[in-house]
Amino acid sequence: MEDHAGADASADRRDALVEDVLWYRGAAIRQRAICAALLAPVGGPVLASYTVREVPVSPELMSLESLHREAGLAEGPFFGSPSVSEVDLPVGSAVRVHRMEPTAPESSGGEVIEGVAHYVLPRLYPVVLEARLLWSSLGLGDELATVADALAESIRLV
Repeated sequence: MEDHAGADASADRRDALVEDVLWYRGAAIRQRAICAALLAPVGGPVLASYTVREVPVSPELMSLESLHREAGLAEGPFFGSPSVSEVDLPVGSAVRVHRMEPTAPESSGGEVIEGVAHYVLPRLYPVVLEARLLWSSLGLGDELATVADALAESIRLV
């Protein structure tokens, strides 16, 4: 942790980073993530979180058309209209969803998070995978959406 936070970082800053990492670890465990990663530049806070998990979907909904329709029907609240498209990835076809939403919609507090999720139909397995990158630094949206796409392109199943 000292390597990441920097030797000159205050104890409070190191403790805050540890608290963030443990919170994201707990979230990945609750989501039953197959894999999880944090984007945290050296000397900075956690910038984004990435998880890949299997999404339970009934067999009749395992098609791009159904995933696209479900993404369009997802209940918000969202800010603006989500961008939904279909993409081909090396592991299989996917529906890509890019949207912003509040973290605490029922209160006046909270913050806005942005994210890109790829709902993937792997060619070799009868499952749906969700590969999702989330971030709260909205000014980095275009750059982090590009990172989300690159991460989705890198998924391999063996």
